[in-house]
Amino acid sequence: MTTVHSVLRRRNWIPFLMVLGFTLSTFHVRAQAPQTVFARVTFQKVDQANAQEFEKMLKENWKPAHQLRKQNGKITSWRLFKVHFTGTNDEYNYVTVSYYDSWEKTEANDNYAELIKAAHPKGDAAAIMSKTLSLRSTVRQSLYSRVDFATGQPPAALKFIEMDFMKVKSGMNAEYVKTEREVWKPIHQAWVNDGKLASWGLWDLVMPGGTNNTHDYVTANSHASYKAMAELNYEETFKKVYPGKDMQAIFDATGKTRDLVRSEIWEMIDSL
Repeated sequence: MTTVHSVLRRRNWIPFLMVLGFTLSTFHVRAQAPQTVFARVTFQKVDQANAQEFEKMLKENWKPAHQLRKQNGKITSWRLFKVHFTGTNDEYNYVTVSYYDSWEKTEANDNYAELIKAAHPKGDAAAIMSKTLSLRSTVRQSLYSRVDFATGQPPAALKFIEMDFMKVKSGMNAEYVKTEREVWKPIHQAWVNDGKLASWGLWDLVMPGGTNNTHDYVTANSHASYKAMAELNYEETFKKVYPGKDMQAIFDATGKTRDLVRSEIWEMIDSL
């Protein structure tokens, strides 16, 4: 990881902010850095008429293939999400995510035809792959690394993830990461500890790089239900975590480091 990080920095590819990976950071490193995680996110568009068939296809045909990838040590997990509040003009409405425990494993060298054959010895792998292509379009892929996270032990069950896409202001990367880790993570950890939030994560966009990216980071709040999502009270929790401090001042300071460019709700349909 450190080697990959330094190489990217030498090339001056600023958006790669691989602050020691999907869970590491060179800013205010603690005694024990979080576990490294990478996520390859595939954004997909599915016609509403094909939604049920698409979900069934991935559950019955592709999930077993991803299970083999997990057994082979290529991935640590796989998830299928449906994006809420989408319509015909939206770029994507489904997302699949493969999780990895190292940079090297993110290389896209899987032989899916062979994996499908192995997962379905009596099935027609070519027909499965052809049918999948007819049901959805792959819009784009992105690779993220986890900078930090808050979760319980054991992790709580989740159903929905609130995804907030952040664009860091020029020259404010270190300040933004510091604010997320030192100010907002404790608030989310308090919610996790109280059973009000399943988990929280800060993710850094690794690929694609370049100044034209719409965002640099994503924060992910995982919830058990819409009801749990609505019941989070920032003011109450802020007073509990930071008694006597000015909440508005913290919001203003955070706003100076980044812009919240988009929020989405993802529903987890299936997972390993």
